[in-house]
Amino acid sequence: MLSFLEFLKHLNRLLWGNVLTMFLLGMGAFCLFYGKAASLQSFRLLKSNLKNNKNTNSNKTSKKLSPFQSCMTSLAAAMGTGNIVGVATAITLGGAGAIFWMWIAAFLGMGLIYAENVLGCRYRDQKYTGAVAYIRNGLHQPWLAGIFAVCCVAASFGMGNMTQSHAMAESLHESFAVSPILTGIVTAILLGLIIFGGTNRIGNVTSILIPVLSGMYLLLSFLVILKYHEHLGTAFRDIFRGAFGLQSIGGGISGEVVRRTVSVGIRRGVFSNEAGLGSSGLLHGDADSNHPEFLGLCGMLEVILDTFVCCTATALVILCTGALTSGTDGAILVLTAFRSGLGNIADWILPPMIALFAFCTLIGWSYCGVNAFRTLTENSHVIRLYQGLFCLAAGLGAVLQPEFVWTLADIANACMAYCNLPAILLLYPGCVKHCKK
Repeated sequence: MLSFLEFLKHLNRLLWGNVLTMFLLGMGAFCLFYGKAASLQSFRLLKSNLKNNKNTNSNKTSKKLSPFQSCMTSLAAAMGTGNIVGVATAITLGGAGAIFWMWIAAFLGMGLIYAENVLGCRYRDQKYTGAVAYIRNGLHQPWLAGIFAVCCVAASFGMGNMTQSHAMAESLHESFAVSPILTGIVTAILLGLIIFGGTNRIGNVTSILIPVLSGMYLLLSFLVILKYHEHLGTAFRDIFRGAFGLQSIGGGISGEVVRRTVSVGIRRGVFSNEAGLGSSGLLHGDADSNHPEFLGLCGMLEVILDTFVCCTATALVILCTGALTSGTDGAILVLTAFRSGLGNIADWILPPMIALFAFCTLIGWSYCGVNAFRTLTENSHVIRLYQGLFCLAAGLGAVLQPEFVWTLADIANACMAYCNLPAILLLYPGCVKHCKK
């Protein structure tokens, strides 16, 4: 009899088949090149708006994030374990070539995430924002908007919750022998203190933690890569050759290897930057800004920082140090790689850093999930119940089977994409024409 986990794996393979993979890539190319004029013309808005609006939300009673806070909260939702553990998982499952397809997914994803944020801002109203807003107010399909909201809430428990707390527990247990149960309890309590504190507390925490953590992680990665700089050429060679299956069968091309590499790379790329899922629009669409193009450019910048910078840094650390030969995976693989470059000090620095990255993602996705859940009901008590369950799931994720958690996260991602991509295809051309006026 088929086990529940095997059923989920089978469903995951069906959802993430060639159709969705090609749809994501095709839609990314469509949005990137169709709207390139509008996005390039509005790049000048990026610097001025970030500078002028960094402290816009100074009122502690405000229910909206400032543009800077929304950018940091969106980065918090994206720059979690997908940049670290997700990259290690991609290399383990799909080989070094999976990184190339993560880059492709990110490049094309910039067009998608720009479209999501522009549409989300243009069609938002007092109640609806993000993908829910443009599906409901643009397509006039409230039933599809409701399905998307349900999928997003489900994704918040998978991609934005349990995968993160599990990575925290795994890394802390490996380095400090901290019990996963204890990690889960502490995570649930700290998360509750922040998300029940309201929008302003969420914005303040992410706007401090994300810049500091990102800077520290990139510095450590640079030091490791610098130590093994002679292996950089080999690392890039493995990435490009592996992307097309050239490392298998004595240099021949294996179609099965290529299919697996592409699928893993695209899925992990989407997991990392979330382009095409509609989650970015839920975060930016609620920002205190009336410039759709500016919010779209913030999304593009996040993809660049998330995948092209942080994910690439993680991949090069793993490949240059040769840690992949150790046979480990996940957070342990990354920790092994950093140990090779930094020595035992990596045991004291990296696990807390991974834990804080994951914790930031929990915070960001709690905000995204609440925005989605609020479109289903405005009952404050029910929303509080969701937040409580979100904290509980974070605690449970620390002790759940990792394969189950990652499979569930992939399924939730796919469901969001199936709802979101058709709406973008139908609405974005008209939005681009509107932006050019």
